[in-house]
Amino acid sequence: MPEESTERENERLAREIVSTVIGVPVRRFEDGTVNSQVDALIHYPDREAALEVVADHDEEFNGQQDALHRERDRIDVPELRESWTALVSRTAKIKRVKEALPALLIAMQANPPPRRSRSGYRSFDLGRLGITSAWPMTSSVPGRVYLIPERWGGFAGTEHTVGEWVTTVLVQHSDVPAKLAAHPDVGERHAFIWATPTSDMGVQIQLEPGDDHPFPVTPPTLPKGVTHVWVAGQMWRQGVLAWFPDRGWWRTPWTWPSEQV
Repeated sequence: MPEESTERENERLAREIVSTVIGVPVRRFEDGTVNSQVDALIHYPDREAALEVVADHDEEFNGQQDALHRERDRIDVPELRESWTALVSRTAKIKRVKEALPALLIAMQANPPPRRSRSGYRSFDLGRLGITSAWPMTSSVPGRVYLIPERWGGFAGTEHTVGEWVTTVLVQHSDVPAKLAAHPDVGERHAFIWATPTSDMGVQIQLEPGDDHPFPVTPPTLPKGVTHVWVAGQMWRQGVLAWFPDRGWWRTPWTWPSEQV
C-alpha cells in the first residue's frame, strides 16, 4: 500500500490561489493511500471539481544547479594569481568544466588574449566547454574560480505563446491529465501549472501585469481529462492567468503578498 504523502508547498499555495479566485473551499484530496489520486477537490455549493498541480522544471538545468552547489559554485586552482569568474551556460556539464577549465585559465594567464570584451574573455575552447566568458578579478581570493550561471533571457512572445506552452507541458507531464481523467463524478478537471525560472521567458513575461506585452489569445490544446487551466508565476511581480472554456484566457486578481505592501 502506498505511504501517506506530505503536501508540497506549491500544492498548498495552488489550493489557496484557486480558492481565493473562485471564492469556494479547495481542500486537499491526495493522502497517499491510493495510487494516482488528484491533489485537491474544489467544493462548489452544488458539485465538486478535481485539481492537479504540476511545476514546469528544466531537469537538465536543475541537475546543473545541483552540481554547482556540490562544488560550492567554485573551483580552486592554486596556480592562478588572481581569482576568476566564469559564466556557465545552460548546456555546460559541471564535471567536465571542473576537469578542463583550470588548464584553460592557466594558459590564458600565461598568454592573455589580445582582446577582451566588456563581458570578459571568449574563446573557442571556452565555448566548447560551455563557458560563455571568463575574466580575472583582483579583489577576491587568488586561485579561486567562481562559476556563475548564465542569466536567462528571451522575448515577450506572442498571443500564441502561453497556449502553446500549456499544450507542451501537459504532453510532457501526461500523468496530470491521466489523474484528472480517472477521478470520477466531476464535470470540471483543473490543471494548475507553475511556471518556474526555467520556463519559457515569453510565458514569464506575460504573467506580469501590464499592457506592454502580448496577452494570451490562443487556447491550449487540452488532452482528455483537462477542462480548465491555471498558470502561475513564482516571481513576486508575476500573477496568475487562467483559461476556462466559457471565457478563454483571463488574468485573475491574485497577486503575491509582497506586491500588495
